[in-house]
Amino acid sequence: MTSLAAFPDEIIRHILLFVSPEDNLGSVQLLSRRFYHLADEALLWKFHCRNSFTHWNHEHRLQEKLAARASSVEWKQLWVTRKRVNTKAARLLDGILATKVTQLKRLQQICQLGYDAKDFLLEQCHADETRDDVLARRYYANSALDSIHRGIAVEIWSKYQGNPLSTRGLDTALGAFDMFVLHDQPHDLDYISETLDSLARQIRGEVPHFETLTTRQKALCLVRWLRSKDLTGMEDERTNYRNLRNCLIGHALSEKGHQSLPIISSAIFCCVAERLGMTTSCCAFPSHVHATVFAPAGLTLDGEEEHNPDAELATMYVNPWESDDEVTLGDLRNRLNEFGWTQGAEAFLKAAPVPIIVQRLAQNIKTTWSTVQSLADSDPSEVEMKRLRTGHPDLNLEAAYYASMWADLMTKQASNFHWAHNLDAFLNRFALSWSEDAWMVEKYLIPLYDKFIEAYPHQRQRVGWENVRAILNMLENLDNRPPTVSRRYTQEIRTQVRYKIGQVFRHRRYQYVGIINGWAAKGTSDLPTPHYLTRDEADEEEGNGAQRVELLRRPPPKTYYTCLLPNSMLTTCRRPTVDRLRVAQDNIDIITDPSLIPDSLFFLAGKFFKRFDEDTCTFVSNLEEYYPDD
Repeated sequence: MTSLAAFPDEIIRHILLFVSPEDNLGSVQLLSRRFYHLADEALLWKFHCRNSFTHWNHEHRLQEKLAARASSVEWKQLWVTRKRVNTKAARLLDGILATKVTQLKRLQQICQLGYDAKDFLLEQCHADETRDDVLARRYYANSALDSIHRGIAVEIWSKYQGNPLSTRGLDTALGAFDMFVLHDQPHDLDYISETLDSLARQIRGEVPHFETLTTRQKALCLVRWLRSKDLTGMEDERTNYRNLRNCLIGHALSEKGHQSLPIISSAIFCCVAERLGMTTSCCAFPSHVHATVFAPAGLTLDGEEEHNPDAELATMYVNPWESDDEVTLGDLRNRLNEFGWTQGAEAFLKAAPVPIIVQRLAQNIKTTWSTVQSLADSDPSEVEMKRLRTGHPDLNLEAAYYASMWADLMTKQASNFHWAHNLDAFLNRFALSWSEDAWMVEKYLIPLYDKFIEAYPHQRQRVGWENVRAILNMLENLDNRPPTVSRRYTQEIRTQVRYKIGQVFRHRRYQYVGIINGWAAKGTSDLPTPHYLTRDEADEEEGNGAQRVELLRRPPPKTYYTCLLPNSMLTTCRRPTVDRLRVAQDNIDIITDPSLIPDSLFFLAGKFFKRFDEDTCTFVSNLEEYYPDD
């Protein structure tokens, strides 16, 4: 039999392409000096880097390294570095699933690994159903991945703090909103940029003499081409206008139909036009955002030499959302008069800085959120307004609203007194529903908060839920708190508490379906609080001070349960009523049919449960630290 050592180097190199990097390091390179050198070649490890990992932090400058000579890059060390990130992320995720203590700290450490952790997290988001902790693994992997995406978005917006008049980066600034609802989909900022690049190449290919056209001809050719491809505009605006997906440039570019708001249609025009060498900008016109096109320096829009200093001759307007033709300056001024703008109207005709466009899109998202809140649950348009390509509609709507709050805080100048106008509402939402973003708050919001306090010293009196540092300290203290153990150690408690953690029930009065994730045999004030309840809320329910004296004259307290609901994250954002979080034992009807459990509940269940047992129709508890007997 021929020894492997007898094969020529070329054959060995080819074989090594099919050996895993782990086996290469642990076995092949230890065989001999020859095998070490062959298995250590830069081209081989460049291959492994490209095939082992898809997503990379930008600081790796991967595209630059791929374009360079292989021997000039430490490819093996780069692979090892990335592998260590996956190992660290796996260790942290296992710790998150093992204990609730310092769970938030570990989750944030994963988030701070950035895109380098994305490949590992995507695998965990689709963990096999046979895993013992499949629901918990998927839930926390999704939570970390979503926070990483949000961190990228917030970083983009934060750059406008020092440059509020910037007209650059429109595609990424608007695409940042998509990152809040991206989940496990591929339509991230790179996708948006590559799609816009592709559109620019496509029009050049379909219009051979495009480069010879004048600026006016190019603008009209582009707007008509985009509209002919249904890349701008909207069908049936009367019913579709407020749909959440119309606010997202990534959805407009990737979904069939490409429907979008005027602000997104104009942004698509501007972003493609810039890639075609034109100078454009969005124009924050009331009602519908338009696009402004500027002639090159020294020329008119029609390519003639500019002799007239009147700048209006070098500017044109288009409305890609609803028109193939140029919109004249006179028409825009007449419309401003109709709107009643008699002073400062010219500001609406100038190029709008990117932060202004971001704030305007944020306002559109808030309007969609408010519109949905005003609709009845049975209104069929409510579901359509919230529908995106992936994710639960209610959670997506809340994430988009959360994005709009971040956008306002990041793009408005912290030295302005109105900067903190929505800060209290933001902190409340963040603390109750997005606590994994504490690393983002510390990195991006704290410096702005300090700047605001420095500009307005009287605001130093902010405390509690109004103070950013106080919120972060509260979350850290809760994260470090030892578990409050509730045991069924007496016959009395075993008799009083009929149901167990993980059982599914329907509320007898309100008919909603939930999962039991906490219980107390002596009234709501004794409920452990790893969930939604605060002690203040519990005291408020049970009474305090003089009211507690009255409680002594009442019958013994009832058994209460906390529960996880399909829309629990949403209700916590709106300061929920007691009935929707604390349920008296008498109002519980246990469910034994799995088909009655809402689909969205299976994802949310991962916060407290490992998996679902279909035979018993119960969720297997991951709260043993709190309820060891359940």
